[in-house]
Amino acid sequence: MSKPEEIPRSEIKPPPRWQMLFEAQAAAELAQLGLKYRQLTKTQANFEYPIMLFPGFGTSERAMTLLNGYLKKIGAAVYDWGIGKNHGNVPDLLPQLIERARNLSAQLGTKLHLVGWSLGGYLAREVARELPGVVEKVATLGAPVFGGPKYTSIGSMYEGWGFVLDDMERDIDARDTTPIQNEILAVYTKGDNIVNWRACIDHVSPRVRHVEVTGAHLGLIVNARVYEQLREFLAHTR
Repeated sequence: MSKPEEIPRSEIKPPPRWQMLFEAQAAAELAQLGLKYRQLTKTQANFEYPIMLFPGFGTSERAMTLLNGYLKKIGAAVYDWGIGKNHGNVPDLLPQLIERARNLSAQLGTKLHLVGWSLGGYLAREVARELPGVVEKVATLGAPVFGGPKYTSIGSMYEGWGFVLDDMERDIDARDTTPIQNEILAVYTKGDNIVNWRACIDHVSPRVRHVEVTGAHLGLIVNARVYEQLREFLAHTR
């Protein structure tokens, strides 16, 4: 699938807060997953590396329960990120996750696949950037890869906490001067009412593949098409 054309960031706007009401369509995606689950889990896959899951902003490991169960059912070894709620403070979370990934990899004696939803996807990317020898592949689901919260409906929340969105964007751009070398799957939906989908497009990493799905931001962790894509991406070995 071809990468969407890059447009000036001045043309990228955060979704309005009221639009989050449309995220209720995630319930339909959950229902569709239920209908397709037996077929999705009918056969096992060959996973060479264990998978570590990163939940989205404001959620904890519990939010990833269905995805965790699906991956285990088709043969993957799956681990939670192990630090509880994603409270959104990246400078606090990232060092903990780097240590967690490094220790888990050493304990298991193998590299890790990382799968992150929303802000969890951004954090998974940054762990891979810091630990390229520990991480094999990264999959992100509706993750803002530039701008931080600037192009999301929760940007004003960060401003209320005292963060300056333009400064956060510059810091992220500075980190991108060292591109992530790992293979990346970036899943996004134009029906996203929380993150402007344009902010999910990675124009920097050399080994990124983008996949567009239909649905809501909250539905990405219960989306049957997403599950199929994760299986194909993470179970593939050279």
